[in-house]
Amino acid sequence: MTGRALLLAGVLALLPARARATPDAYVVQLSWDNSARTFAGLTQLGIHSNETRFFFGAVQLGLWSNHAQDFIGLVQLAGMNDVVHFAGLLQLGFWNEQGSEFYGVGQVGAINHSRRELYAAGQIGLYNVVDRDFCGAFQLGLLNRAGSGDLLGPSQLGVVNLVEGSIYAVLGQVGLYNSVKTKFWGPFQLGAYNHAERFSGLAQVGLLNYIDDEIVGAQLGPANLARAVTGVQIGLFNYARTLHGVQIGLVNMSRHGGLPFMPVANVGF
Repeated sequence: MTGRALLLAGVLALLPARARATPDAYVVQLSWDNSARTFAGLTQLGIHSNETRFFFGAVQLGLWSNHAQDFIGLVQLAGMNDVVHFAGLLQLGFWNEQGSEFYGVGQVGAINHSRRELYAAGQIGLYNVVDRDFCGAFQLGLLNRAGSGDLLGPSQLGVVNLVEGSIYAVLGQVGLYNSVKTKFWGPFQLGAYNHAERFSGLAQVGLLNYIDDEIVGAQLGPANLARAVTGVQIGLFNYARTLHGVQIGLVNMSRHGGLPFMPVANVGF
């Protein structure tokens, strides 16, 4: 058996059964459009595009696009990268799409979209979206959105930050418009407008801070509104339907747990 055959046999032995079934493997595949059911080697180098069901190698590099059902390697680099299962370092391109699990450092591009679970340091781009769970560090972009799953550990840093599920954050949300549809657990929401259904943390800091249900922490800004406050509100206008704490401001209002109207300061128990 030749050295090349031994190398391919060793690489193929590491692949899942579904990939070994059709071992059309290459060390380097170079053409205008590369296509392989299974690629095992160093790189697919497509002047235009690359497509494979299973990629096991270092780099998938195409000027226009890369497509893979399963990717185990280092980097997908193209104008558009599309993968279902990713285990590697980076998706790097103008538009990065991931359909199922992503395990790696992150997605870097103008548009980054994870349709299911993302386990990575983060997403960096103009528009960052995770439809399901995100376990990592950050989303950094103009618009950051997380879907119905949970965000564990990340911070959202951008102009508009949206979470449709719950966020358990190391830092929190920093932007002009910050909104969490259900629960926020973390240090801060910092922005012009901050919103959450429930907030447990240090503070909302912004021009308008609004809580649908309950805040355990502080609201700091010109206008602070919450259904229930356990903590402190400091601003020009403070409103709590139920107050267990202190309001400090020009106008302070509380329906339960304090005086209905009180300038300067209001205390509820």
